[in-house]
Amino acid sequence: MEELTRRHAMWIARAMARTDGSPLTANDIVALEEACVPRRVEAGEVLIASGDVVDEVHIVRDGAVHLTVRNPTLGRQTIGLVEPGGVIGDVAVFLGHTMPFDAIADSDSTVLTITRERLLSLLAGSPSLSLRWITSVSKRHDEIQRRLVTLLTKDLSAQIATLLMDHRVEEDGAWMVKMPHQTIAHLLGARRQSVSRVLGQMRRAGLVRSRYGAVEILDLSGVADAAGMDDLDIEIGLPD
Repeated sequence: MEELTRRHAMWIARAMARTDGSPLTANDIVALEEACVPRRVEAGEVLIASGDVVDEVHIVRDGAVHLTVRNPTLGRQTIGLVEPGGVIGDVAVFLGHTMPFDAIADSDSTVLTITRERLLSLLAGSPSLSLRWITSVSKRHDEIQRRLVTLLTKDLSAQIATLLMDHRVEEDGAWMVKMPHQTIAHLLGARRQSVSRVLGQMRRAGLVRSRYGAVEILDLSGVADAAGMDDLDIEIGLPD
């Protein structure tokens, strides 16, 4: 069990942000090892509900967690997807705010949980860990800004291509985006039929292939061109 917990701590150190400029010390790894508690959650389980006072922070180890809100007209809407390495609840802890949305496990997942008090104590005592966490928060903030710019300045085809590039993961030598069409539509504020139409056009152009609950990118450069990305954008988006 101790070895498993240590592997979780080492994984957090790698996953939260790039290592250049913010290396963690051996003491940081030990502190994370002692602080994080692995927890298995089932699909549909609510990790944190909208309006909750946040007293725990969760790091997604495997699986995925949807961030959702209830729309009086449209029902439950997905506004974000937290994938492995993503953090839930830390911003609310830092700002003293209640949770603004529901965090619900999209599939059976493992999260690493750290209490509010333990996290604040860790960050207060470790400049290197604080820098790593700041980098992680900054990266998420940058992703939100880039997504907003995309929504305001690009057509739906470019929006979908950008989302595919941002959420791709390498799996068995293929680039996969593990989202059904409905989730893509929710994240972009678009109709599912419109998303399916654009993905159909991309499929006929040889850029993607639809899978059950996922999209496979066949031509990475072609999808990047459709998104209007330059080489730096593509490099930043590469998975670790």
